[in-house]
Amino acid sequence: MILSKIQKDDFLIALDERGILLSSEGLAQQIQLCANNSTKRVIFLIGGAFGLSDTILTRSNFKWSLSKLVFPHQLVRLILAEQVYRACTILKNEKYHHQ
Repeated sequence: MILSKIQKDDFLIALDERGILLSSEGLAQQIQLCANNSTKRVIFLIGGAFGLSDTILTRSNFKWSLSKLVFPHQLVRLILAEQVYRACTILKNEKYHHQ
């Protein structure tokens, strides 16, 4: 059902504990790459209690791990929102992010 909502041109980032760990700057670079490639939609997909299916992980363009720790779904939503905001401020050279 999830895959029926994802278009062919969408860039799908699957949040998965086995994915690649990124710094805030790394996430900003990934978002910038999508912009450079004229990606219309970047979709972040958070799995449920048992993660994401292999079908979805195979379809994903990038697998991202927030941490080696496992977090509750609601907390991941908050962390994701903050990190996307932080990445956007990095790309705009705003002072929100401190190194």
